[in-house]
Amino acid sequence: MANIKAKALCIFRYENKSLLSFGYDPSINKHYLRPIGGGIEFGETSLQAIEREVLEEINQQIIHPKLLGVLENLFSFNSQQGHEVVFVYEAEFIDPTLYSQTEIRGYETDGSTYIAQWMTLQQLASEQYPVYPKGIEQCL
Repeated sequence: MANIKAKALCIFRYENKSLLSFGYDPSINKHYLRPIGGGIEFGETSLQAIEREVLEEINQQIIHPKLLGVLENLFSFNSQQGHEVVFVYEAEFIDPTLYSQTEIRGYETDGSTYIAQWMTLQQLASEQYPVYPKGIEQCL
């Protein structure tokens, strides 16, 4: 039986850009973008999850987290159907040097790595990478 997953994602903004990580779906040979974050663990609030995920993935602490909204997402990834409820936050980094970095390397719990970049809405439109989860564009 499939389960609905609870996730927390965090949008970081600097000037007119948002920090988004690159992902890849091998079943359809397609790249995509999404904010940094991940699953909420049992006994953990969505806020605690986003603080933990950012620390685990890019080794950074956040300040001023604010819940922007909650999205429900039905999707397909790697030929598997998925269903998730996503808490979308915005926050700031304690370390201001991240805002001047072109790329930030992230690490997933499975050992895989990703690159996150600061991107404008114009870049998102011109590069034509989908941004997930669906509906998050309104938060960027």
